[in-house]
Amino acid sequence: MLKGTRIETSYYQLLHRTLIPGLTRLGIKPDHLSLFGLLVSLLAGIAFAFAPALGGLLTLLTGLVDTLDGCLARSLDQVRKYGAFLDSVLDRYTELLIYLGIWCYFYRHNAATPLLSLTILLILFGSLMVSYTRARAEGLGQDCLIGLLQRGERIIVIGLAGVLNPVFNGLAARLALPGLKDAVLMLALAALAIGTNLTALRRFLHVLQNLKS
Repeated sequence: MLKGTRIETSYYQLLHRTLIPGLTRLGIKPDHLSLFGLLVSLLAGIAFAFAPALGGLLTLLTGLVDTLDGCLARSLDQVRKYGAFLDSVLDRYTELLIYLGIWCYFYRHNAATPLLSLTILLILFGSLMVSYTRARAEGLGQDCLIGLLQRGERIIVIGLAGVLNPVFNGLAARLALPGLKDAVLMLALAALAIGTNLTALRRFLHVLQNLKS
């Protein structure tokens, strides 16, 4: 959704003005950031299991690191197939670790129902298909950056949900509405389960139409 927009352009310009010069002076390489992002995602998954607010913050940090490695590669003129492949594969592990941590959070609170497990599986399936349709389309020479819930948007949704979930839980407790506990996180998961698969379907139909014509 944000790909190619003014928001994305402004965001990358901000990174180039603020963080990229410091990383360059420190001798940090793009691949270092990719590996650091995987470490942060592991910490995010662990944090989500015990403290969703911290898990959400760390999830947002993984999004920042993910954009920084590409930015740094372009700044250093080190855009390589090796780095692109490494980053792409690690991105898949990043999401898996985060959603595994979320599942563990509900499991610890005896709320890991079959419906919750199915929801998380749908998110993982949809996320993989969003990435796969783009990769396969680009392999056929087709652009495929359309869709509402690309990786950046997914990270923002789940990160903000983790941060806001404890706040909403406290409000629900004060209002004596225990049934609304973890409603923010559950709504975010439901939206991602539906949205990722709709995004993948839209990409699938878009590329089919382009290839047909």
